[in-house]
Amino acid sequence: MTIYSSYDQIQPGAFPAILAIGDSWFWYPKVSNLLSEISAIVKPEYSNIYTLGAVGKRLSDYLHGRDAANFATALRPADATYSAIMISGGGNDAVDWGLCLKDHCENENTAAGCIDQGALGSNMEDLSGYLLAMISEVHAAYDKARRTRADIFVHCYDYAPPNGIGFELPLFKVRLVGPWLKPAMDSRGVPGDYSLRKQIVRLLIDRLTETFAEFDSPGDGVYVIRSAGTLDQDTDWDNELHPNGRGFQKLVHGPWREVLKSSGYVR
Repeated sequence: MTIYSSYDQIQPGAFPAILAIGDSWFWYPKVSNLLSEISAIVKPEYSNIYTLGAVGKRLSDYLHGRDAANFATALRPADATYSAIMISGGGNDAVDWGLCLKDHCENENTAAGCIDQGALGSNMEDLSGYLLAMISEVHAAYDKARRTRADIFVHCYDYAPPNGIGFELPLFKVRLVGPWLKPAMDSRGVPGDYSLRKQIVRLLIDRLTETFAEFDSPGDGVYVIRSAGTLDQDTDWDNELHPNGRGFQKLVHGPWREVLKSSGYVR
């Protein structure tokens, strides 16, 4: 099993069967990530994976500019031979939106009260449009190449802890990036009640899952992984946005494995 991050790395006789497009949940450099765990459980013929994306990528990045060009290149007729396409995106978009919080939440005491519902609805419509465009581009590429369409698997995250912990170097505990959630809440005056803040995250992830779930259509080869609620917010996270090794294992051996097995990728 091999995870490639550039075409130059691809070995003869070990061409990737899966194209993974997405953010740091596919790329997380500490201990493990989704792709490392997925590669370990799928059948050998599917265990080589080509990754397209990077830490911090937004779903919208694959529709404009260099990332969109790279996406199109990966789907050229000569390259559109992947059995499956995996997509992870939306988390960084939400961070860029300031979590759709109202500008002033000092007097709010519910998660729903802290959210700008208009902004949330508008941004979720955008995410839906981005995902639809990506799925349509995959289908069009395979139809043009006159090949059976690849299966598409869409990731939905889990309830991240807004605990103020960012990404740190493992040995030196030097923070490199983040945190992401707590500063957004602090800047808009969200009360410090941690249970309230966790409910805000839950509301956002549930709404994202509902938005992506509209595309779930196993009969058409599109599978949405409903993973929210799999992880323990206190013990399964490395920081505010990324699970630890145990967390990634739980996600893959739980909801991901169930869907991959039903679609023939796992024995």
